[in-house]
This record gives sequence, C-alpha cells and structure tokens, in this order.
Amino acid sequence: PSMATRGLVATSAVFACASAAVLLLVSANHGPSLSSRVSPSRHQGHQRVVTRCESPRAAGRPAMMKRKDMLSLLGMGMFALGQQQMQSKAISGGGKGYSGYTIEDQDFSNRDMTGEEFRGTMAKRVNFRGTKLSNAQFQKADLRYVDFTGADLSGAALEQCTLEGAILKDAILENAYIGEPILEAATIEGADFTDAVIGSSYTLRELCRKASGTNPVTGVSTKESLGC
Repeated sequence: PSMATRGLVATSAVFACASAAVLLLVSANHGPSLSSRVSPSRHQGHQRVVTRCESPRAAGRPAMMKRKDMLSLLGMGMFALGQQQMQSKAISGGGKGYSGYTIEDQDFSNRDMTGEEFRGTMAKRVNFRGTKLSNAQFQKADLRYVDFTGADLSGAALEQCTLEGAILKDAILENAYIGEPILEAATIEGADFTDAVIGSSYTLRELCRKASGTNPVTGVSTKESLGC
C-alpha cells in the first residue's frame, strides 16, 4: 500500500480507539448499572430476585477505577492521533509541504521533489544533490551551505532566500526566479541559467564575473546561459 493509504488506515484506527474510549467513559459516568439481591417471598419456600438500577457512584470504588482507566485510554488515543497526524504531514509533505519547518542537515539527495514548498524553511546544510526541484518554492528560506550540485531547479523560486555558501555546481536553473542573494553562493560553476528571471542588472553582471564551466546535462556553458 502507498504512504497515503497507510496513513489513512492508521488515522482510522486511532479515531476508532479514541471513539471507543469516549463511549466507555460516557457509559462509566452516566450509564446505570444493574444489581440484584435475593429477597424472601411472603410464600414459604419461595424467594424472588429483585433487580434495581444503580448509578456508578452507588457502585462505589470499582466505578471510580473504571472511570480513571477510561480517562487514561482516551488520553493515549488522542496523543497517538496527534503524533500520527504530525508524522503523516512530515512524510507526505502535504498541505504547505516543508514551509516553516526546520530540516537542517537532512539528506534529500536524488529525490523527486518537483513543486515542493520550502517557504521560510530552515534548511542549512541540507543535501539536495541530484534532486528534482523544478518549480519548487524557496522564498525566504535559509539555504546557507545547501548542496544543490546537479539539482534540477528549473522554474524554482529563489527570491529573498539566504544562499551564503550554497553549492550550485552543475545545477539547472532554467526559467528560475533569482535574486541578489545568489551572489553569496560558494560556486555556480557549470550552472545553466537559460531564461532565468534575474532580479537586477547588477546581479547579472556579478554572476557573469563568477561564471565558469559547462552544464553536463544541457551542454550549455554558464556564461552563455547568462548571456554574458
């Protein structure tokens, strides 16, 4: 089964556990209990059984213990549900993806993360070597010392992010949105900037001064891709 299917099954199981705990708790607190006693009959030699309803409080200590157990079960069920939801979100990257998360020092190399969102993500020293990141969103992300060697960043948004010490060797940045912070990258050797949207003429001029090498995938030189 897929990750999404396993997550759905796990969520359903936790909900079932929590629901059962709630029902048992309600029953323990409010449901009447039956008790029986033997009462002598007016007719000699006969007895009759008298059944009456009692509240949990009337039953005494055992009911209180049951109520405590149900509260514990309910608490465990809700905790497990919260943990499973957090894990599912982290694994699937659903919703806003990794936006706002701290993923420092993690290894995402050689993955397909096309269109993933990393807005405002703390991603120092993350390994994105050979990763497909086309159309990914990195606005305002902390990308210091990130390794983008050979990554596909076509159409990616890299405005207003921090790229100090980032490695962009042999990266593909065709049609990417690039701002001045890219000047802080450690290297752009072999990067392909064909049709990239570059924030200013100053940024373009400085990139041309640093440009060198040829992209091994597209066969385009970095200087040529920048129109230097």
